[in-house]
Amino acid sequence: MKAILVGTTLLAFLWTSPTCAGAQTPRTAGDDEAERKFVEALQREDPSSAERYVALRDARGKAMTELQRAEDQYRAGGPELRPLSLTLLRQAQRQYAESSLALLDFLDARNRRALATYREEISRINRLLEEHERRRAELEKLLLEP
Repeated sequence: MKAILVGTTLLAFLWTSPTCAGAQTPRTAGDDEAERKFVEALQREDPSSAERYVALRDARGKAMTELQRAEDQYRAGGPELRPLSLTLLRQAQRQYAESSLALLDFLDARNRRALATYREEISRINRLLEEHERRRAELEKLLLEP
């Protein structure tokens, strides 16, 4: 149940997170609350994992800010100055992509571990259901005997 709550919190956070600087939407208090709950859940599971996530998230935020600054500088420079700021813009885009990919890699690895756990739990429950079915058949057979 805890894993499902963490998973849904993460999905809510990811749905509200910008995937690129141009598609950025303003963050709301609900987004911040979902983020806080996700980090708290990570801390309960594994404090080092939470620290890693926060570091990756902050690096991505810093890269996003730098990309926005580079985009603003590129736009403001006019046609004459754009070639000079193009290198900085491309560098900022690469840094943003690298930090975003690192964050996605972290989340993907965590989700794969969660899937493995879910599969194990599903197998365990299926085994219990099969055992209950065998017991049920034995008990029903006893009821039918004279």
